[in-house]
Amino acid sequence: MPIFALLLLLLPISDSYAQPFTLMSWNMQWLSLNPKSPIVRSAADYQALKQLFAIHSPDILAFQEVDSTEALYQVINQQHYKIYLSSRTNSPQDSFKINNQYTGFAIKHGIDIEDITDLSQLSSPAIATGNSMTFKNKLRYGSMIRITINKQSIILLNLHLKSGCFTAKQLAQQKGRSCKTLAQQLKLIEHWVSTQQAISQPFIIVGDFNHRIKSSKKFIDKITNDPTTIHHVSAAINANCTVKLASKVTRYRTYRTLIDHLFTTTNIKVLNQHQIQYDKQQLSQFTLSDHCPLLFTLAVHSSSHT
Repeated sequence: MPIFALLLLLLPISDSYAQPFTLMSWNMQWLSLNPKSPIVRSAADYQALKQLFAIHSPDILAFQEVDSTEALYQVINQQHYKIYLSSRTNSPQDSFKINNQYTGFAIKHGIDIEDITDLSQLSSPAIATGNSMTFKNKLRYGSMIRITINKQSIILLNLHLKSGCFTAKQLAQQKGRSCKTLAQQLKLIEHWVSTQQAISQPFIIVGDFNHRIKSSKKFIDKITNDPTTIHHVSAAINANCTVKLASKVTRYRTYRTLIDHLFTTTNIKVLNQHQIQYDKQQLSQFTLSDHCPLLFTLAVHSSSHT
């Protein structure tokens, strides 16, 4: 067990909070066993990913860009985790024939969990919001599960939103197709959030938003009419992620702004949040991912109100 996790277990926690649980969000960059995948990894690459994941062993992994359960089980231990892959895998109209980037969850055995219907409208947001089609189908679904901790139900929504609209200025100007699509997806998320708030349902929204959030308040206002109930947890993380780019000539890039984010209802207490960074040796020797994982330690309040 990591030292930090051990220390957390020894910390006194208010009776109104359950023992903490850990949640990792990780875009795994075309994780696939298909030899025609844009990223082809060796056995050594998978072993490096497996060792990195094992160091932290989160209770819940919210993943993006995974092509199959078989590929993910090369990284996580099948004896300890069960995978809930997006229902997009069962929708030929929204999937590709060769390579896919699915969202989903890997959950440690022993956690009370219910697999619930994906937010599939994110694949065709123009149709779902009654607007003109700017992109064809086949965008990623929002994967959803419900967990019960401390006798409290929490819904987790795992996103991988449209890429290409990275700044607030771009989103506001709505000039490109990517920004129009992202705005439509955010409208769908706003509707989903309103539905959860109407029944006081605690929730976590996590994943790859493909968008830099400079102002938490302005962004939260885009996804809810009741911003007082939502906390932008990942805003406290200092991003400093160096990755190896997928190019013929070895190149590296450091990202100092997050596009991966986590939001929770305010009844979920945040004990720790940080970015897991790759060291120079890992980067030089192995193909890992173009995203650094985010790791959160959370506890849910015993009250059912958000």
